Amino acid sequence: MLVNRRSFLASTTIGTAGLLAAPRVRAQAPSPTLENTLVVRTTGGVFEQSLKRNFFDPFTKATGVRVIPVAASDADMQAKAAAMQAAGRVEWDIISPQMSELANLSHLLVDLGDCGSIPNMATALPGTCGRYGVLYLVGAQVLAYDTRNYKDRPPRTWMDFWNVRDFPGRRALSNSGGPFATIVSALIADGVPRDKLFPLDLDRAFRKLDEIRPHVAVWWRTGSQSSSMWESDDIDMALMWSGQAWATKKTGFPLDWSYEDTLANFGAWAILKNCPHPNAARAFINFYLGSAEGGAGFARDVGYATPNTAAAALMTPAERAELITTPEIMAKLIDMDPAWVQQNRARTLERWKEWISA
Repeated sequence: MLVNRRSFLASTTIGTAGLLAAPRVRAQAPSPTLENTLVVRTTGGVFEQSLKRNFFDPFTKATGVRVIPVAASDADMQAKAAAMQAAGRVEWDIISPQMSELANLSHLLVDLGDCGSIPNMATALPGTCGRYGVLYLVGAQVLAYDTRNYKDRPPRTWMDFWNVRDFPGRRALSNSGGPFATIVSALIADGVPRDKLFPLDLDRAFRKLDEIRPHVAVWWRTGSQSSSMWESDDIDMALMWSGQAWATKKTGFPLDWSYEDTLANFGAWAILKNCPHPNAARAFINFYLGSAEGGAGFARDVGYATPNTAAAALMTPAERAELITTPEIMAKLIDMDPAWVQQNRARTLERWKEWISA
């Protein structure tokens, strides 16, 4: 079962009585066959720091396995994974694509079947097992803005983002490898109803992107860049991962954001075929899914929800109310059509590369 906004809401919502009553799950005892190292792709920055604090370091403490994070954009991650497989020298163990990308990347990934080899899957959210990967976070790609520049009338929609007359300022958009959030935002800004987005009208989207292009000061590639650009590049408004926006605001930067018609992120952990540390990789995923403490800490840091059904019990009502998984926020998010993406990914990426490099 592929996770999407509707199935996620149908199965559970962070803060409901069912989640609060869920049993706390402990990771399995470490196996003596674990390798001593694990290499995990991240997006860098505050996001990586939160993963280290809430999951990587506790996993090392529990098992003795040293976790080495490697920051890479989505495009670099996929290119590197393919190149390593082709060369027969796989150096990474775990990558983190979107759940909607798993089928497209399946030739590079370990087939987990029904995830029966991951004991803590039994108490994770329904739909967490995606065969070639497991759900590890729920987020979105939001419209973020510097509150100092839009005190009386903050931007709320992608039409506002494209409206440089009434909402002047330097923009930033993503060039992290998967252009779908940028393309969807352009179509929404051009008046396409959210329930009529797929199949994506690429001609219409790129015409709309032509309009905003002169006003885009930064095409960010990594999560850390999307946080640092606010001060280093004097950005006023941006498409941004919700977790990076959340964490940037926690540093004290005057940032806020809108979830209106933003593309949902259902991130996955996936194990590369022929990776150097396969036992440690499976053990980490099991540990991650079983860590209520890590899930709660991660949510406090970056606002993302993990599949652990006991994490909410460790959070205050105020903390749970701000999570992306509240019904009010989830209702605003747009689901990706994974079947369309799988069939049209190559031509969309080729079109994007031509446009962004022109």
